[in-house]
Amino acid sequence: MNVKQSVSLTLLAGMLAASPVVLASDAMSLLAQMRTAVHSLSYKGTLVYAQGNELSTYEISHLVEDGTEKESVIRLSQGGEAAPDAVESFSLAKFQAVIPPAGDAYSLDFGGDETVANRSCRIVVARPRDRMRYLQRYCIDPASGMLLKYSLVDRSHQPVEQLMFTALDIAQPAPAAADASAFRVSPNVTSAAPQAMAQAGQAQDSGGWLFTALPAGFHQVQSLMEPGSGVRQIILSDGMTSVSIFIVDPGKPGALENMELSAGAMNIFTAESAGHKVVLVGEVPVATLKSISEGLQRAR
Repeated sequence: MNVKQSVSLTLLAGMLAASPVVLASDAMSLLAQMRTAVHSLSYKGTLVYAQGNELSTYEISHLVEDGTEKESVIRLSQGGEAAPDAVESFSLAKFQAVIPPAGDAYSLDFGGDETVANRSCRIVVARPRDRMRYLQRYCIDPASGMLLKYSLVDRSHQPVEQLMFTALDIAQPAPAAADASAFRVSPNVTSAAPQAMAQAGQAQDSGGWLFTALPAGFHQVQSLMEPGSGVRQIILSDGMTSVSIFIVDPGKPGALENMELSAGAMNIFTAESAGHKVVLVGEVPVATLKSISEGLQRAR
């Protein structure tokens, strides 16, 4: 056996040793690192965001001082200047809610390496096990845990949402930056994510509403209702994506008219249950929203 054959066999043995279970565990660790990084790192960069055929460029500045986050998001015009009414609600904050999922919803694996914004990143693919959710592809800098590129892909293999940094500077992390849940968000932070989610499995007051069935992997993580609003919001998650269910009291027919919903690869489905208008919103197929609505019932 020559040296070349020996090296080839050694590489092959290493590849075989990396079992799917090991790869999934490593992918989960990298996703967990990313979840913390978008919170705990101070960074500044330019990001391109595509939603369908609409393309936007943002200048993002995220600063962490004494455990408090300050974020500035400015939408740029084609000339690179701040666009009119340029302050945006777009944010990477939604990725803080990503929790490596259970195996009944997604399979996780690696998809190779890329170079994004002059940084090397490793691709993590969250591949759905059913038709109830989309494929998600993350490219994460292993050194910092920072998300550099992301795409959401539908069942036709078409990207419905994409983002990518074209330039990025990351400051050295603060010594105390460890647990993302410990950070406070200052009042001027713009965030597209829902309010901080409760721990999975924690008992929630759902105002007498319950789910008789849910698509695999989804569970309730929070129930919210602002006094006097007449609208209850129930948030479901499968770890990688979330669905918000807005339930409107019969006496508040126009309660959702002025409600601002986050942009993105969102689908909306409207239904009725027990005399209440129900609006479901999420980055999932419409069939998933319909399935969730059919399992929603008013407790007797």
